[in-house]
Amino acid sequence: MPFDGIVAKSVADELSEKLSGGRIEKIFQPESDEIILLARARNMNYKLVLSASASYPRIHITEDVRENPASPPVFCMLLRKHLTGGKILSFEFNDYERIIGIVIESANELGDISEKKLIIEIMGRYSNIILINGENKIIDAIKHVDSDISSVREVMPARPYVLPPSQNKTSPLELEPDKLLETADASEQTADKFLLEHIKGFSPLLCREICFRAGIDGRTGAASLSADQRASLKKALDGVLQEIIEGKYAPCVVFEDEQHQKPLDFHCLGITQYGHVLFLDSISKVLDTFYSARDNAERLKQKKSDIYKALHTAIDRCSKKLAIQQNTLRDVADREKLRLFGELLTKESEFFPVG
Repeated sequence: MPFDGIVAKSVADELSEKLSGGRIEKIFQPESDEIILLARARNMNYKLVLSASASYPRIHITEDVRENPASPPVFCMLLRKHLTGGKILSFEFNDYERIIGIVIESANELGDISEKKLIIEIMGRYSNIILINGENKIIDAIKHVDSDISSVREVMPARPYVLPPSQNKTSPLELEPDKLLETADASEQTADKFLLEHIKGFSPLLCREICFRAGIDGRTGAASLSADQRASLKKALDGVLQEIIEGKYAPCVVFEDEQHQKPLDFHCLGITQYGHVLFLDSISKVLDTFYSARDNAERLKQKKSDIYKALHTAIDRCSKKLAIQQNTLRDVADREKLRLFGELLTKESEFFPVG
């Protein structure tokens, strides 16, 4: 998934800088798995999208315009009840997991002030948007997960909120490249998969980028790396870790084509392994550019599919009508002969009247 733990950290940093202290003015739910928060902060209006889509889960500031349903869904109404007018206190991020929490201070019907947290978990088809109260109890979620779906972790109203099981990987803040590469001899994986397997928050794209910077083919077996290759890999890994720790982000979108029409990938760190890369000054702009293009392509694909389906249905219907007509024509192929017989019988009755 392009949206890795490093991107999540950069998004949390950017949102914290722009939206902390702001107020939530409106809440919409344009899709069954997507929430839009309209917030005002530092005399600026922002539109924050939270998507738990199985294909494109994400959180970022967007400029995209979405059509809202005439009747708001139940989860949207719940969020409006608890969060409208609320003050955004902070954005929480934990150890390069793809989980971001928005801490919001709001008043209830009686005017009592309390803190709530809107959490987005970006985990592919397991992505979710969850609202919890100050006692860490789930108020509701955009997707319910009961014991029939998962015996490990329920996401249901009134249940305690529990973080997803952590991966058995090392955080970039605690990683020691020397010690990590010492374990490469026992690995049966390629170099890029070896990094992906051991470092928390890294995506396949970032692992390939490290190998590229080191001048190594990422498909090379980790155990077969020479001493020089390991030294180069360590240097490249050290450089990327330093960029992450110091927050030296260079948000960019990778495209398949020179015209920047077909987005391929994205990241918050500078990607050098591809030829068509567009650098932007904000990770939200990168995400908005990438997902808007992907969403437009997906919608176009869906419209094409609908048109093809309608055409095939019409063609099938016409083919059946044609077959019926052709069968009818075959049944009356001797109509001229039958017509002649009929005329002869009519004339014969005129010459030889009955009775």
